[in-house]
Amino acid sequence: MNEPFFQGSRDRALIITGSWLNEILLEKKKKKKKLKLKFPRTAEEEKKQREKRQRAEAYKEQQQQNFVDLACECKAVICCRVTPKQKAMVVELVKKYKKAITLAIGDGANDVNMIKTAHIGVGISGQEGMQAVMSSDYSFGQFRYLQRLLLVHGRWSYIRMCKFLRYFFYKNFAFTLVHIWYSFFNGFSAQTAYEDWFITLYNVLYSSLPVLLVGLLDQDVSDKLSLRFPRLYGLGQKDSLFNYKKFFLSLLHGAVTSLIIFFIPYGAYLETMGQDGEAPSDYQSFAVTAASSLIFVVNFQIGLDTSYWTFVNAFSVFGSIALYFGITFDFHSAGIHVLFPSGFQFTGTAPNALRQPYLWLTMILSIAICLLPIVAQRFLAMTIWPSASDRILRHGRQLAAEEQQWKRRPSAFQREVSARRSAYAFSHQRGYADLIASGRSIRKKRAPLDAVLGTGVPGLEAAGPH
Repeated sequence: MNEPFFQGSRDRALIITGSWLNEILLEKKKKKKKLKLKFPRTAEEEKKQREKRQRAEAYKEQQQQNFVDLACECKAVICCRVTPKQKAMVVELVKKYKKAITLAIGDGANDVNMIKTAHIGVGISGQEGMQAVMSSDYSFGQFRYLQRLLLVHGRWSYIRMCKFLRYFFYKNFAFTLVHIWYSFFNGFSAQTAYEDWFITLYNVLYSSLPVLLVGLLDQDVSDKLSLRFPRLYGLGQKDSLFNYKKFFLSLLHGAVTSLIIFFIPYGAYLETMGQDGEAPSDYQSFAVTAASSLIFVVNFQIGLDTSYWTFVNAFSVFGSIALYFGITFDFHSAGIHVLFPSGFQFTGTAPNALRQPYLWLTMILSIAICLLPIVAQRFLAMTIWPSASDRILRHGRQLAAEEQQWKRRPSAFQREVSARRSAYAFSHQRGYADLIASGRSIRKKRAPLDAVLGTGVPGLEAAGPH
């Protein structure tokens, strides 16, 4: 491990010019090749030339590494009088040696290379043209909007994306692994554990809208609290919400859910007798029970993952469940079987199976075993090991009251704004250029203090040094 360049914890800044940047990074300008007579080299000369190039390349990489390490120990780095290529090169060095996600912001054509090199490019629409804006990923009018772009929208976007990915892996593992467990009991005959139409519509209609809305609307804390506590942004920098550990936890969660979804209905159907004296332990009733339990579990799970509830989120969760039952009863009706006998073979399965209270108790048991451990784990985590956002939400009312007290009061003295504005460059009429050049002011001169008060302030003239 390399030793630090500076000792102590003082804040430092690095200011470097383009010429020194070339000297440090050993970037030389390409010279025009001249026509020369080249004689064939011997094997020994070729080997020496190759070793020389390798040493030069190794020394260059070491210099670049030292420069990046030195820059990272400083609070700020200012590169002045640099070319567009050098700007892009500095960004490329940070990407290469620090493996970091880079953001470049600029407002002119000389920043285009830097903006395109960085992972995220931000363009400012200003007086230097629109080249930077056209080459960027995001664009705004003033530099100060960068704070809100990162601390609010960037952070929300990271949280939403991580929740979306984790849940998407979870619900598909919970759905798919049921077929693996079922294959041990059907002789590996490739028979599916669900109805064909359920497999087709599971990711399209039954479980897509709630996670889509979480990926678009979810937020753990408000925008004001995100700006007030910038340390919340550290979750994305540490890659805390989605990594290999989170992926395998989602895989494990989906596998455990699939085991519960399959084996609890399977154990309940071993020796069961319905109210009509018939055993409901047939393949089609089992498929409907397992599918219904899965739909309840995955939709309630996204409800537990939702931090920002709106009417649209609640409608999507309960609407997806209602849509599943509506389509299932429709596809299992006798009328659609008459029209398409080969495509709909579960005729009357849902009405017959779901009228049995025993099957509803089986589904409730499956849902409870899947979700109650998650609720307990979330409660213990928020109580014993709360995150930064959990601690902020715990004191939400107190922070909101403080924000109300900190609101800026309107100033009693407002700057006078003239109604007259010059638009000479965009008008065919004569503007105020002569008035400006003459030295006279467009604004009215303020009256002296004596005139405002009516009389002189008593004792003002007498006041003075004694």
